[in-house]
Amino acid sequence: MIEKRLYKPVAEFVRKEFNCFTVSTTTGTMYGNIDVLGLRHVMGSFGGTTEVIAVEVKPENSTFLKSLGQAHAYSIMADRCYLAIHKPYGRKISQEIIDMAAQLKVGLIEIGKQKSCKVLVSSPLQEPILHHKLSLVAKMGYVQCILCGSTFKDESVKSQGERSTIGKAIEEEKAFRYWLFDLAKQRGSDNKKYIYDRRHVCADCVQAFRGVGSSN
Repeated sequence: MIEKRLYKPVAEFVRKEFNCFTVSTTTGTMYGNIDVLGLRHVMGSFGGTTEVIAVEVKPENSTFLKSLGQAHAYSIMADRCYLAIHKPYGRKISQEIIDMAAQLKVGLIEIGKQKSCKVLVSSPLQEPILHHKLSLVAKMGYVQCILCGSTFKDESVKSQGERSTIGKAIEEEKAFRYWLFDLAKQRGSDNKKYIYDRRHVCADCVQAFRGVGSSN
């Protein structure tokens, strides 16, 4: 399909234009896939987070309202949503289309000749449902630190046993994963569902606990 051939150039554009530290294509959860995804840090001296940028890619002859609706639906999981429209013959995106996209808080990207891209309208910040957003981030191989809000790769993470301490992660200078066993029991979850009630602490935040409880 022509549409799928556009994913790679759009993904590279998203990486550079929005300063994303990782991008992927055709990634999603049980509720559906997103054509192009990017993650970027939005961090400051006193806190921050990671934004998910989602892009729906469509050829010029696609039905606009249907495409716009698909892009808008990504706001359930993404902080910023874009519709990228292929315009290979030089025809410009009309002001009417720009206004309709703005009504749904969807940004617009124009894909021109040679698959070059440019942002016509920036996407405003959406309000995704947090657990859906974090599930999508996890599909890209990343997790969010419960303390500082940063996002890091879900690898080399020291996992707790049922009641083990954070000590090993501190010693090995690794991130830490733990499970909310008591919460799962309160909800009536069985043992097989404990794995879904998990949280993460990045390696930097883990080191903040070094020496806690020490008599020195």
